[in-house]
Amino acid sequence: MSALLAAAASAPAVSGWAGWHAGPPVGFIVFPIFFILFWAAVVVLFVTLRRGGWRARSDARAVLADRFARGDIDTEEYRARLAELSRK
Repeated sequence: MSALLAAAASAPAVSGWAGWHAGPPVGFIVFPIFFILFWAAVVVLFVTLRRGGWRARSDARAVLADRFARGDIDTEEYRARLAELSRK
């Protein structure tokens, strides 16, 4: 029994967070923030690609401009359709 008490008394004292380091557990703060940002980016990417991607609107405007340049549509129709594309 005295040997056990002597061994416990000679053991180094544990200080800080569980004795491994002297700072706060930064991983408990950083990891959830990273996790939330990662999944938010995944959701934004999924929604954007589901709606047709980033280039869908500019492609529609390019097609509309080409049709106007060829004379397929007049100025009034061009402006009305361009306004419709701008609202979406």
